[in-house]
Amino acid sequence: MARFLKGINGAYSGKVGNVIGSSWRNVDYVRSLSKRSNKPASADQLAQRAKFALGVSFLSPIKDLLNLGYSDALQGRSTGYNKALQHLLANGIMGDYPNQTLDYEAVVIAKGGLSNLMGVSWQETAPREISLSWTTETNRFNAFSDDVVILLMYNKEKSFFSILESGTRADGSLDLTFPEVYAGDNVVGWVFTGNRDGVKTSGSYYLGEITVS
Repeated sequence: MARFLKGINGAYSGKVGNVIGSSWRNVDYVRSLSKRSNKPASADQLAQRAKFALGVSFLSPIKDLLNLGYSDALQGRSTGYNKALQHLLANGIMGDYPNQTLDYEAVVIAKGGLSNLMGVSWQETAPREISLSWTTETNRFNAFSDDVVILLMYNKEKSFFSILESGTRADGSLDLTFPEVYAGDNVVGWVFTGNRDGVKTSGSYYLGEITVS
């Protein structure tokens, strides 16, 4: 792939001969056509493709949240979604093809310099009722009382994400009630904090798994 320096008529887009002109994130480039192969995929190639498909299918529904979660840790032109996917592919998929599974504890949905919550835990206090609590420690550098607490939950049986951001660091706790259809399901969760500037975030913390009564 090569960068395309715009001439008097600007960059071009589309196929010209055996090269393709395109643009990604305001960068114009050209690349050669890929060559088709009639060779069957190797076992390693099949495993890598399945691993990539598993990672993409899991993270794609929360792409916007990941872009927020990595917003103060982005480097170059990579997005938060791409960084989260890279980390997941390298650290968060277990097992051998075709029996690959996700390691939820290794999933990182946010990465930044803001302080995460201290003493954080969650538990089911009544059927389908969850309480998340933390200490209200603050400082004037990276832990502010009005930092937003962002809770991400994933229902493993229903493959469904829920996001809750109704609390602040100063609140010390938040409560939520799952719908009746969640009874008997297993839910995993992560939490991180977001600054009032809408850019700075903390790293994410894996809360563990709860079986909903």
